[in-house]
Amino acid sequence: MMMPAGQLILVVGPSGAGKDTLIDYARARLGAEPNIHFVRRVINRALGPGEIHEPVDDTEFDRRLGAGQFALHWEAHGHRYGIPIRIDERLDRGHTVVANGSRAILSGAREKYPNLLAVNVSVSADILAQRLAKRGRESHDAIKNRLLRSDQLSFDRLNVLEIDNSKTLEIGGERLVAIITGFDAAKTASAE
Repeated sequence: MMMPAGQLILVVGPSGAGKDTLIDYARARLGAEPNIHFVRRVINRALGPGEIHEPVDDTEFDRRLGAGQFALHWEAHGHRYGIPIRIDERLDRGHTVVANGSRAILSGAREKYPNLLAVNVSVSADILAQRLAKRGRESHDAIKNRLLRSDQLSFDRLNVLEIDNSKTLEIGGERLVAIITGFDAAKTASAE
């Protein structure tokens, strides 16, 4: 019997909404599942508080981009982000792949991955401002610009599930786990 196409779950939302925290929670709960994979992004930024990613300089990012090593890539807030092309192998095997993405690339990502599911993580503007300030990565003006961009960015909400991450980590994290396992369970049942 033919294995169903895999499911790419792209977790999107404004910086500071808690995407990485929710993904880390889900990874801790589901990391041993053989058909669920959590992607480590490539970013032209040094490691720091928050997301664990693969840091590269601009030259290395350009080399990988030119070599076709990114399934998806984008720029935001002066940084460049890439999701490694190896996700395609896992998707071809019918697996679920979870990645931190960007709302700005959803349209192009849907063209490449018709089964894409976006999970939009949101919080109130007050909580978002507090979280961005607590990270300590940006100036007050940079935070204000991020908040303005977040308010102005619109995106196609087709196949987008919402997580309000204003409450406890367990509430938001369990919602993401349910989304991930719900799609994995549905694929397993259809393959039988």
